[in-house]
Amino acid sequence: MFYNTLNYNSNPESENRTIHLKTILDDVQPDLFMVCELKNETASDYLFANAVATHNSNFKSATFRTGTSPDKSLLQMVYYNNAKLELESNSIIPTILRDINHYTFKIRTSTITTNPIRIEVFVTHLKASRGIENRQKRLSAVNSLVRELDRLPKDSNILFAGDFNFYTSNEEGFQKILDPNNPIKLVDPINVMCPAFPEDGKDYYEDDYDSTYFWNNSTFANVHSQSTRTGSLSDGAGGGMDDRFDFIIMSENLKSSNTLFYKQNTYETIGNNGNCYNSFVSSTTCTGKFSQEVRNALYFFSDHLPIVMELETPMNILSIEKENPIAFVKSNIVSDFLSLNVNKIASLKKIIIYNQLGQIIVERNIRNQHKITINTSSFSKGIYYLKTGTYKPLKFVKI
Repeated sequence: MFYNTLNYNSNPESENRTIHLKTILDDVQPDLFMVCELKNETASDYLFANAVATHNSNFKSATFRTGTSPDKSLLQMVYYNNAKLELESNSIIPTILRDINHYTFKIRTSTITTNPIRIEVFVTHLKASRGIENRQKRLSAVNSLVRELDRLPKDSNILFAGDFNFYTSNEEGFQKILDPNNPIKLVDPINVMCPAFPEDGKDYYEDDYDSTYFWNNSTFANVHSQSTRTGSLSDGAGGGMDDRFDFIIMSENLKSSNTLFYKQNTYETIGNNGNCYNSFVSSTTCTGKFSQEVRNALYFFSDHLPIVMELETPMNILSIEKENPIAFVKSNIVSDFLSLNVNKIASLKKIIIYNQLGQIIVERNIRNQHKITINTSSFSKGIYYLKTGTYKPLKFVKI
């Protein structure tokens, strides 16, 4: 989860809205929480103690890094579930405006010492506002990231998160992020692009501005992340939901890896029910998946919305429970049907079956079922993994 915390400072105004962040975290339940717009280490410590740690006692914070780039007033940070992630390194990439923070995590799998799965996490806050000068500053910072990618193994798992402040996917900086010639290819998990500018000699950024070619139109209402408000409160921007500024970009290999992979359809703008264009996120007319309570908390905490996505691995996470409430009937070698016995019924909601490439083959909701039978006659021969909640995956073989 990435979130712009709106000038979060060591003052009463920021401290008073921290309770709203706790509500948001309790609802989303992230394992990696990436933020920007922290003012100082004292503010970070307060946010961690009063929202993050109270949400999940397994969380730790990275060592806070003061700014090295010209703008030292808005800083980035990560907090993480130490039961699932181990922070291996923490560094800074200077740019012409604000730092890009680089964190290397290892997933706490059973093979963490012999065959670790690493995630390279970059968090930033690119220059805001329109105009060619600001666009060039965004591009310059992205170029700094790309140079850092060239220093990493080509098969690295990358997350690049932040308040990017791009108004359109046509912007030079955004195009550079997705440049297929980068040392490691990056992609937008949801691939939501604006129509390309017509090649007619017009400057669509300025005098010939046409919202058709930008994210700030109703076509993209379901991905807008700013502003949560139509009018400003004590801090932050108004104007209503009409911009896609906040992103989590990932390396392309997370679409196809069999050790760590992006779970399709999990990339979301938290609080955005898709029906709040040019309105405020807590409006009672913006009902849907995200509750009124959560949208109220989002409204009062920040003028941005959080971005989330899920990564999964079939490997055994050391922190997850060993005693699986699901057991195979007779054998884990199956032909036409997979039969399962279920205990602890109330604690289970869903089972998911993956193939060896990490692709979801079956996803089934389960409630109050003692026995489950799944037709496997159409499965290809091979090894599959059965996942239930936070329990260790079960392996079975289709013959």
